[in-house]
Amino acid sequence: MDEFSASLALRHTRGLGPRTWKRLLTAYGSAKAAAADFRSWAARELVPLKVQSEFGVGQWQEKAGLEAKAALDLGLQIVCFPDRDYPELLRQIPDPPLFLYYQGELGLLGRPCVAMVGSRQCSRYGLQMAESIASDLSRAGVCVVSGFAFGIDRAAHLGALGEVGSTIAVLGTGIDLVYPAANTDLWRRIAASGLIVSEFAPGTRPEGVNFPHRNRIVSGLSLGVLVVEGALGSGSLITAELALAQNREVFALPGPATMKTFQGCHQLIRQGACLVQSGEDILRELQVRLAFSPAAQRDSFVAHPVEPDDPDQHILFQHLRGQDQVHIDALIRLSGWTADKVSSTLLFMELQGLVKQLPGMYYALEP
Repeated sequence: MDEFSASLALRHTRGLGPRTWKRLLTAYGSAKAAAADFRSWAARELVPLKVQSEFGVGQWQEKAGLEAKAALDLGLQIVCFPDRDYPELLRQIPDPPLFLYYQGELGLLGRPCVAMVGSRQCSRYGLQMAESIASDLSRAGVCVVSGFAFGIDRAAHLGALGEVGSTIAVLGTGIDLVYPAANTDLWRRIAASGLIVSEFAPGTRPEGVNFPHRNRIVSGLSLGVLVVEGALGSGSLITAELALAQNREVFALPGPATMKTFQGCHQLIRQGACLVQSGEDILRELQVRLAFSPAAQRDSFVAHPVEPDDPDQHILFQHLRGQDQVHIDALIRLSGWTADKVSSTLLFMELQGLVKQLPGMYYALEP
């Protein structure tokens, strides 16, 4: 029994859920090792004897076999819990998925990520801000994670796709279904230059019960979650609650006081969420976490060239090249930009490891 087959066996055993999977995988290191030693589960106090017996009876075999066949017939790609490419942050949540089906660039799971969520029925302001903030984050090498819904999710994916950080879409359906159908164009773009993931079996329809499960993955992949626009009691606030339970940062965008779709954001801010108005606000708040994230420690934060592709960063790069250090005032004068634009661009470059800040507001290229 290989890792994927063992994972399917665990998933289709009655009485076994994500928290129990986590116990077994923590104890054994893999689903394959856990399945091979299932007769010891109860004695090791990992599962009740009834559940151990249920696994031994093997009633999971039919459903597991059907899912395995569907995955094989569709040629689906899979990353399992013990695999090197399985994201460390997701491993750490209390109820991680046993595996993820994926399509696209698997390496994005190794990037530091920030989740962006919000309403399907949203304002033009919310859409504009979602796209702008996602672009800011992606330009700094941060991958934007969202749930592939219409509205804010779509805007976040679109904003991130044009920059180096790109985007991950987490589905609440099987990975072989495009839902909503209006996002077919977005699906093609993400499959080509981003990443699409799902823990659900092929053919799984978009049922309401699936989306809270999806949301735990959205937040679990991420260092923090930004609620761009969300009403009281909305799914976006549920994702924020999951983020807090997973020890993630929570951010919220303020909006017009009279709009119901921003009341959830305002409640989060009153409860202590970080108020943000730009991607730069999030980057500054997460600066320490970005530097010490598992992705950064694996030297996979941003695979940047010697010279940055971003035209604004390239201009500052040229002004810094060949100099021991340059004061920020000199960069403002040389570029002809505002202080805010120079500061923001330098921050993005610093997070990508292109420049370092020295005492007295001097900057230099990283060696």
